[in-house]
This record gives sequence, structure tokens and C-alpha cells, in this order.
Amino acid sequence: MAIVHELSWSVSRAGTFQACRRRYYIDYYLSWRGWERTAPEERKRAYLLKKMTRLPMLAGDCLHTALEGWFQAKLRGEEKSADQVTAEAVTRMREGYKTSRDGAWRARPSKLTHLAEHHYEEPRIDESTGAAGEYGTRYRERIEQGVAAFFELPELERVREADPADYLALEEMGTIELFGTKAFAIPDFAFRTVDGDRRTIHIYDWKTGKPREQDRFQLAVYVFYAGEKWGAKPEECVCVDAYLPTREIATMSFDAEAMEPVMDRVETTLAEMRAVHFDADEGTGDPEAFPMVEEGSRECSTCNYRELCGRG
Repeated sequence: MAIVHELSWSVSRAGTFQACRRRYYIDYYLSWRGWERTAPEERKRAYLLKKMTRLPMLAGDCLHTALEGWFQAKLRGEEKSADQVTAEAVTRMREGYKTSRDGAWRARPSKLTHLAEHHYEEPRIDESTGAAGEYGTRYRERIEQGVAAFFELPELERVREADPADYLALEEMGTIELFGTKAFAIPDFAFRTVDGDRRTIHIYDWKTGKPREQDRFQLAVYVFYAGEKWGAKPEECVCVDAYLPTREIATMSFDAEAMEPVMDRVETTLAEMRAVHFDADEGTGDPEAFPMVEEGSRECSTCNYRELCGRG
């Protein structure tokens, strides 16, 4: 089946749209088909930069992958220790760092780790000054703290003890339809419990950064997703953001009334995105329709696309 460009919605896509319209344009339009050998150079460049990551995100991904591996082992009737999970995550992060530093990512740029810190030669990644060691240690410790919290927090005992037969979702990308548009959702973990006549859907997101307002919004969207996928009422869902390195647990619930402004927000952001949407299969559009954020802002200074914006 041919891949066609289309408008879709997710919390992260809507977040990018709100944070920086130019980044949104490059992410979802200019980089489109940049993976093809015959693509124009500007599309190839945009796609290459899109596939980059940063060490904080790499560390978070490695922790997520290692935790997913713990659940997968449990599904197979096996058991992994905290030390094994930590070793897997830290090893993956170190391998990704080395792949980026040594340029090995060029062999498979869409699959292998390419860090923006290396690409832009940021001082924080300078090995000659020892800065890179301090920077890497920060995220190794974050992984270690996150794994320890997962295995030790009493608030997560229900997760650790959940019967694999009750698992509903495990880092799987799911789709539903929202206001006539495909929407993506990826709950980190979800399972059900039954107590008499009461069914409860437990939805968890593992976080490695600081709490953001968008986190609550994301959980609320998962509640709608649970209704579409598993027939759950909002009142049957218990949602948790687990900020593992800091051991902060944010538990939230939503009733039907609380979901109304959430869906209003989805509809509003989708309408705004639809207003500037164009078919990227037909061309690259007008980048000026997607203004940049202020130069020097945090959003700008850590963006993969600085060189495309003349801010490299």
C-alpha cells in the first residue's frame, strides 16, 4: 500500500504545533519522504535532522525500553531483577552515545542514534574538558534512580504484581478517530482489575523529566482512548504519571464532565492544525506560514532544526 501524506493528531504533535510552528512544519511536512533516495536534498536534510535525538530523550527511551523488557519477560513467565533492567538501559544509552560520537549512525541514519549535542558540537558534550562525562553521568544516574523507583515504590506494587492475563497495553501505538481524523496514542502500560462488579482500567505513563501541564492532558486523552478501545467509562479509569527519577506519583481520575474541556481542547487544536494543513506529497508549501519562535529561547536553543532556520 502506498504511503500518503495525511493530517493526524496526537498529544505530542499538538504540543509541537503550540511550541513552534516552524518545527511543526519541518517535522510533518518538509521532512516528508526525505527517506527516499530520489528525494530533494532539502527534504533529505530535514528528515536526517528529524531523526536526531538528545541525551535526555535517549536516556528516557532506554529506560522505557528496559521496563518494557521487564513486562515482556513476565509475559513469558520469566523474571528480571532491578540490576538486569538497569544494566540493559545503561548499556543501550552508552551504545547510542558511542554510535553518535563515532559517526557510526551514518550507516543507518534513520535507525541508529545521532545526538544533536554531537551534531552541533555543544560544549556539554566536549570530552576533552570532562564535560561529556559529567553530562553522561547525570543521565546514567537518572536511569538508575528510575529503575530503583519502579522496583521499590509501594505505589507501583499493583503494577509489579499485575497478572499478565490482565495486561491491556504495553508501549503499543494505537489509533482511534477524533473529529474525523486519525489520532495516535501510546500508553506506556495499562491493565485491568475486577473487584466484584467493579472493573477498573489502570493507565500508567513513565516519566523521566519534570511534570508538565501537557502530562495531565495526555492522560485525559488516554481515558478517551480507553473508552474507544476497551469500552471503559471515564469513571472506570485510574491514570498515573510516575516521575520515576524523582519518585513523584501523580494519580488522576476523570468523569464525563471533566472530559468535556479535554475534547474541546482536542477539537480546537485539530482545527488550528487543519487550517494550515497541505498535501506534502504535492510540494513543500510555504514555510513562512509557520513562523519561528524567538531566537535564543529554550525551544529554539535545543531544536534539531537550528541550521535549517539559520540558527545553527
